[in-house]
Amino acid sequence: EQALRVDRPPSAHCVATPSSLPATQGQRSAKEEIMEFLPLYRDGKKVYAGFWKRLCAGWIDAFIILPLVYLFALPETMGLPLAIILTILSTALFSMYNVIFNACYGGSPGKLAVGIRITRPNGYSIGWSEAWKRSAVDLIIALIVVMADIWALLHLDWDRYSSLGWIDRTYLRTESAPTWYTVILLLQDVWVWSEVVVLLFSDRKRAIHDFIAGTVVIKKEFAEHAPPGGRGEAPRR
Repeated sequence: EQALRVDRPPSAHCVATPSSLPATQGQRSAKEEIMEFLPLYRDGKKVYAGFWKRLCAGWIDAFIILPLVYLFALPETMGLPLAIILTILSTALFSMYNVIFNACYGGSPGKLAVGIRITRPNGYSIGWSEAWKRSAVDLIIALIVVMADIWALLHLDWDRYSSLGWIDRTYLRTESAPTWYTVILLLQDVWVWSEVVVLLFSDRKRAIHDFIAGTVVIKKEFAEHAPPGGRGEAPRR
């Protein structure tokens, strides 16, 4: 019989597993292909992006988004209907920021700027499915928050609101929000800090949303040199 042949050396890019050997069509599931993790180190360098790189990426994204938030807030004092429309549009835009960039480019502008990419565990590019799953909890929270914002706009003193500056208007919205809004803000804080704690104690620096979506965040150089033959598109360069 013909000897069993190894497709690629498992030590080069991924942990040696039974799935590193060839199999007949249908033997290996898509899940098995996706879950072939890159090693923790390669050529003495860490493969996975740590907390500080991801924090820097978040700050860059914040500096990109904040001016846009201000631009959306400028015309909202022109009338209540316009304020509601702008609230919905801005929430939709900023909620989709990560989803669109992650699906199309493998990371937000902040992540791309610091040289890290979101990939499948084997280093291959993610798609829309992973991008949606990765942001699922944030999108749900954003939907609830925008409902509270609209509720606040409908119940606050509009004359007072329209006479205030941007920051004071934000405070007034919070004060006028329904009582359950405080609970949502608390749950949001719990979610964010849970993400941080899980990331810090994960060997591959995966946050909760990475576990939900089946993704990892790695340095760009390792995404470019991921092994061929995996599921999905070749890694983006």
